[in-house]
Amino acid sequence: MAREVIIVDTAPRDGLGALPRKVPASEKVALASYLAEVGVSKIDCAAFTHPRLRPEYADAEQVIEALPRNPNTTFLGIAPNEVACRRALSVDVDEIGILIGATESFNKSVLGTNIKETLFKTFPPIFQACNEKEKPIRVYLLAAFGCEYEGKVPTKSLVELIHKLGFMGAKEISLVDSTGMANPKLVRETIRALDKRDGEINIAVHFHNTRGLAMANILAAYEEGVRIFDSALGGLSGTPFGAPKMNIGSWNVATEDLVYLFEQMGVNTGIDLDGLIDAVRFAEELAGEELPGHMLRARVALDRQSLPSASALTKIV
Repeated sequence: MAREVIIVDTAPRDGLGALPRKVPASEKVALASYLAEVGVSKIDCAAFTHPRLRPEYADAEQVIEALPRNPNTTFLGIAPNEVACRRALSVDVDEIGILIGATESFNKSVLGTNIKETLFKTFPPIFQACNEKEKPIRVYLLAAFGCEYEGKVPTKSLVELIHKLGFMGAKEISLVDSTGMANPKLVRETIRALDKRDGEINIAVHFHNTRGLAMANILAAYEEGVRIFDSALGGLSGTPFGAPKMNIGSWNVATEDLVYLFEQMGVNTGIDLDGLIDAVRFAEELAGEELPGHMLRARVALDRQSLPSASALTKIV
């Protein structure tokens, strides 16, 4: 069966980069390779930010160069500016991820500039460099469903920003619920408003479980036609770019829980769930603790209990 949805796993970058210890490049490569092996088709695995600002990503080139390439897997690297983009392209990353905030406050918090400067000063050389190398660009549109600094994002301004990004050449835009302010009603309204966008732009969603609504928001987005979803193995995650620190335990939706949801709905993800659960065990070894995803715990619980046979149940009845 062909994939009916695409799941983008961000654990090798977003998750491992948030651990309190320095994670060696070999472990990042091993986790990304594990995900590719079980069928995850797009993996966000490196950020080419300045090593002085984000030392946990200083090995980005080393990670990308060591990854086992295959035509079924896209390895993505974040590039917040032209220098970072050139670094990523020098190691032949498959896809470039760029960042922009949906509000002025969030954009300044993440990138240090206003939206206009990001659009017309930072982005043009990145698009030009990627066009020259024929590399696609994925935009992470941060705080798309609400901003801790400015509140609700006007739908009209969001649609206009997406239209501008599409005009510049963005092929995929991930609407990131950076601080977990989305709800199913807002998600539906937003996706419906985007129906008038250029048809060549693929819309993805990246929900954070800050307020416990991530899965409900995913289901709402799916029912409105979205077919690309961001998650992280085991729920491995840290505080998103630009978001205020919050001691909530987990931000990202666990990839294995998301695959299970779609599997139960009869929606093909192209991902081997059993293999993915084994990958969670490996991720927990790297993290040194239990991760917040549900499927591994459920599988362990089932393995531990001896279920009565049908004949035994008959006797009980």
